[in-house]
Parts: sequence; C-alpha cells; structure tokens
Amino acid sequence: MAARDHADVLIVGSGATGSLASLVLAEAGLKVICLEQGGWVEPREHPHYSGDWQWQRRTRWHSDVNVRRNSDDFPVNSDSSQVLMWNGVGGSTNVYGALWPRFRPSDFRKGTEHGLQPDWPITYEDIGPYYERADALIGVSGLEGDPSMPAHPAYPTGPLPLGGPARHMSQAFDKLGWHWWPVPAGVISSDYDGRPACNGCGICTSCPRGSMSKFSMSVWPRALEAGTELRTYARVLRIEKDRSGRATGAIYVDRNTGRQHRVTADVVILAANGVGTPRLLLASDNLANSSDQVGRNLLHHTLVACEMWVDEPLASHTGYVAALVSREFAETDTSRGFINGFNFNCVTTGGAGEQANGHMSSARAPWGKGHHQWFQRHFGRGFGIFGIGDDLPNPDNRVTLSATQRDEDGVPVAELHYRPGENDKKMMSYMLDRLVDIAKAADAFDYKLQDYMDDEGIYRTPAWHLLGTARMGKTPDMSVVNKFNQCWDVPNLFIIDASVFTTGGVVNPTPTVTALAIRAAEHIRDNFRDLAKTTRPMAA
Repeated sequence: MAARDHADVLIVGSGATGSLASLVLAEAGLKVICLEQGGWVEPREHPHYSGDWQWQRRTRWHSDVNVRRNSDDFPVNSDSSQVLMWNGVGGSTNVYGALWPRFRPSDFRKGTEHGLQPDWPITYEDIGPYYERADALIGVSGLEGDPSMPAHPAYPTGPLPLGGPARHMSQAFDKLGWHWWPVPAGVISSDYDGRPACNGCGICTSCPRGSMSKFSMSVWPRALEAGTELRTYARVLRIEKDRSGRATGAIYVDRNTGRQHRVTADVVILAANGVGTPRLLLASDNLANSSDQVGRNLLHHTLVACEMWVDEPLASHTGYVAALVSREFAETDTSRGFINGFNFNCVTTGGAGEQANGHMSSARAPWGKGHHQWFQRHFGRGFGIFGIGDDLPNPDNRVTLSATQRDEDGVPVAELHYRPGENDKKMMSYMLDRLVDIAKAADAFDYKLQDYMDDEGIYRTPAWHLLGTARMGKTPDMSVVNKFNQCWDVPNLFIIDASVFTTGGVVNPTPTVTALAIRAAEHIRDNFRDLAKTTRPMAA
C-alpha cells in the first residue's frame, strides 16, 4: 500500500453535494481531498455532437447504470427498478433533468400529519436560506410568486420561455381549474457566471455547454480554485475508524495503477448517493449502523406517466425538457383513498427517433405500412406528464450487499429491492385517472398511459431518485444522521447525499439535497475544531 496522506476533510463522491461541500470547506481554508471513482466527462464526449445522439442516449449515455455499463460505474443488482446514477466528476448531474422545485413545508412534518412517515428533525424555515444559496451558486431560473409555495426572493435568472407544449398544457390545466406554474430549473435563462444561456436545443439531460448546471462546469471550477484536491479514478474500498469509534479516513484503489492508498482525515464526508453510501457503510464493517437503518427505507417516488398528442404543431422536440409543474394534488386529502400527495411534471418530447420508438410510453410508430402517416400525425405535436408521488418508507425496501458477488476490487455488489406499498398503488391508480382527465382537457387525439408494471404485475419504475437509505432523524434509534447530517454513531462522519432524506416529497430531490449539503458543510466549517477531536455522539 502506498504511503498515506492527511486532509482536514475527506469527501467521498464528487457529485452535486460533494462539489458544494468541497467549495464551502476549501474556501474556509481547510485542506480538502475529494475522491471520485470516475473521471471527467468532457463536452466533446456528449452525444450532442453526433448524428446518432438519440441512439447514444439509449445506450452509452443511458441514465441506468445497468444499461449504460460504463467502466467507471460499479455493478448494482436490482429486482424491480432502473438505477439512475453516474460515476464521474459532477456525478448524476451529467445525466439529470435539472428540475428545481423545492419541498413544501408539510413535507418535513409527515409524522405530525399522519404518522406513517417520521417528521424530519428540521423545518422548511431551517432550510430556506440554503435553498437560496444553492440557487445563487447554480443560477436557477424560474418565476417567483408561485401561490402553492412560501414566498422567497427572485431566482437568479428569469423563467425559461414557455414553448408550445407548455402553452397547450397550461390551457388544459386552466380548463380543469388546477394549479400550474413554470417549472424552476437548474438551467440558466441568461448568461451567468461565465456560462452561456440555454439555447433551447431540446437535447437535455446531458448539456455540454453548462447551460444546464452540470456541476463539473458550474461548481467544480470554483472548488478547485479554492484549493480542493480532486482525485479521479479513486474507488473507495472502505471507511476506517479507530478504537474510539471515530472515522480516520479511507482506503481507496487508484484505478489507473491498481495500487491501494490510505487517506486520513479529521472529518469524513460521504456524498456517494443513495446506493453508494449505504453500500460503503455496510462494506466498512457495518459502520454507523447501530440503528439497523443503513440501507433501509429506500424511496424512489411513486411514478406513472402519460404521453399525449394534439392537432397542433408544438415544436415539442425543442426547448428545455421540462415545461410546467402542478401541485394541485401535492397535499394529503384522505377523500382520495390514500395519504400523501403527488406532483405533475409536464415535459416535452424527444427527437424524431425517440418519438418514433416510444419516448415515455410504448406508443411508437408502426414498422412498415403506416409508419409515415403515424409520424406525420404525431411528430412535434406531443408532450408528456409524469405523476410523481410521495411513497411511504418501508424498511424492507432496501440496499443490501450481495452474499456471492463482488466487484473487480473485491467489494460486495449492491443489491436493490423495492416494491410499492398499498397506499402507493392507490395513489398511482388515482394519478393515472387524473392523467386521463388532462388528456381529455387538452383535446388529445391520442394518448398512452404508462403505469410501469410488467406482465407479472411487478413495478418496473425508472427510479430516478435514490433516497432514504441513511435517513436523518431526531433520535439515534430510528435514523443514521442527525439534523446536521452527522452520524449518530461516528461523530466526525457526515452523510450529505440524498440517502439522508427522511421522506421523498413529491418533487425532484436535487434542490433539497444541495441545500442540505451547503447547510451541513457550513456546520462543519463553523465547528471544525470541535469535530476534529470529539468522540461523543452528538445531540439532536
């Protein structure tokens, strides 16, 4: 093993949260080392510059690691779901949609509301200022004044233009009398911080320009300038601890040379996502798991969708991928037959090839006779709506380690198990009915529902969101970290990715997880001397 070196703070993972923590702590003058098992993803590697970019988005640029099979990824076995994550500088911001809606105040108090989910140990008001700091770093675009949300300052850049799909969908929502609002986005609508404004090309989820906040282009340059040492192709094998229970650092393998290295640190931060973090903790002799909650309570969000087409040219293959958000059904109303609520994300369609082969559903152009007729009727005239709901935590939905499989470095393979509960299924059924209401209000001549169930009735969700597997809580018996993302069992170990989510809410998690990461990093910065020596579990 190569000689060790020492950092004030060691961060595992260079995605959205790892990059922000690196920036905050390096700017404070601390020596920060960040380990990333993948490499840099250069703009020229993106599919945008290739004629077969749509094929690439379904193969080498697919969001699911088990379809993409990038050499930088680690294997993940899943019995029901796709696994969205990207190992490389910037993490999953290399392949996300950058929708930027915030949690609502009620999302933090589900235990008080109905008791089938725990309350967070923090409130919306606690996290509000950090939402704004994250917005400023990223250059979030949006329109303030959404009546369904608490008031907050204007977004750093104004709302993106409403294209044909957004205008048509807004009319359908108005006809139904339902809430809608332009979706806030991690996409700059005007030049910002040296990055060019979105040009509306429509090839979203992997923007090589930096208009969509790909954190390797928006945050990492600043973190490196502040002094962070970023080590790529560094796959962490385990977190080490001493006899007092403190984390002492990590062992990693340099994937370029095959040699193992040890890095010691006064504070260790895990930012390895909702699969990578519990996998690493479990592989590190069940670290930080006296509660038996590590890996448990995996949340994906309930998910259904509808693809629909109207007799109006909408140029729906252009513009930012997301158009509107509707929180009409975001709060619990037990008269619907279930608890919790859901959100509608209204989106554009893909390119010609993607639409012809089924973009959001199994609706596709016939092969041979009728192909051109179908395509002329449908292309550029469609849009889609995802129903995203707050699934209830279930300790049996979880990440575990394989008893028989190991990766090339000898670490046990992560295994995911997930099934929606009865409340989740009732919500999904209700969402599908409301999607039909929208299709009819939009005067769609054709629509196709997507319930993500296979022929055997097993839920096969895209599972973009990997949440809850090392959750935050008020007491150490039912959670892994406290309100500052600090492990109850290991006082100088912090977890700052979305595995700490207590509940999933009804919106995309990136805005909330980035705000939490900044909050945790500032707590570490302001208390570093104490954290560097404490051996006592911290109070809530």
